[in-house]
Amino acid sequence: MIMMIPVQRTILFITGIALLLCGCKNNSFDVDISGVDLSIKLERFDQDLFEMDQDTMDAAIGAMYSQYGDFFDVFNVHVISIGQASSRRYSSYLSMFINDPTNREVYEYTGQIYSNTSELEAELSDGFRHYLYHYPDSVPPRVVAYVSRFNEGLFTVGHFIGLGLDQYLGSDCEYYQQMGTPTYLAQKKEPVRVPVDVMYAWATQLYPYNDSLDNVLSRMIYHGQLAWFVGAMYPELGEQLNMGFTDDQMKWCRNNEKQMWTHLVEEKLLFSSEPLNIRKLVEDAPYTNFYTSESPGRAAVWQGWQIVNAFVERNPKLSVQEVMSQRNYQELLRHSGYNP
Repeated sequence: MIMMIPVQRTILFITGIALLLCGCKNNSFDVDISGVDLSIKLERFDQDLFEMDQDTMDAAIGAMYSQYGDFFDVFNVHVISIGQASSRRYSSYLSMFINDPTNREVYEYTGQIYSNTSELEAELSDGFRHYLYHYPDSVPPRVVAYVSRFNEGLFTVGHFIGLGLDQYLGSDCEYYQQMGTPTYLAQKKEPVRVPVDVMYAWATQLYPYNDSLDNVLSRMIYHGQLAWFVGAMYPELGEQLNMGFTDDQMKWCRNNEKQMWTHLVEEKLLFSSEPLNIRKLVEDAPYTNFYTSESPGRAAVWQGWQIVNAFVERNPKLSVQEVMSQRNYQELLRHSGYNP
């Protein structure tokens, strides 16, 4: 299933990663992972691709396919859209992609920012050690980095998580400015977000959305569960970084939690199945359309997360797997006793 620099910036990345662990600690997730032996290695498909020996391309393609399997298929077909490796003209299309001057420029710039990924690998390892603690019978995914000239940020397929490093070059990266990337999206392109987004993507692979009853409430709680899952894997992660909010946006949510809930209830939005209403409340946007312009986009997802927190507080003996397996979102709300 597919789920779709300079030295100064490198220093900012390492400092930013450290910030991942200085948020508000959630003691309920503070578990002892000292007995979990795991080290995640960020596989550099980007380097393998752009540095391949093009004089022996057919052999190189075969080796890439053997090493990366389903990931390679998805990258070719769905990310850079050049077709399957078995197609007649595939090698020429791939050569054009690798040798395109802009593609190579983006690859080289990305390589400068991510020249040393040891800090990132340490953060990924910490998250997936928590994952194995809560899911001891599971196999951790392979995290594979690529550069696609900004086509796709993350995808999962099988036991692969594809990570588009060129989507995490820093909010002030000139490439994003040149492409006209809106500020509310650019602010989520900091390297510090990589571990959070990787874990969120893995959660969507493990727990696809139950769309048997698709409405605003279901989407709020589902995405709230995913945020809660990320928090369980990174116990010291703050709400702000988990959600991708600014300081002011986070304060707005906390100060207006009751008003948001009252509005959803009084305007009969909770059980609305209108796609437009759902998108306005749970998808990325400059602000949440039904609230004020000071609100962040996805404010309703944050509220869904608070509902999940309330449910867990009432059911403290449930494991992470049991909480994430709650697929009747309306029943989860009822058993949460949520009342801001």
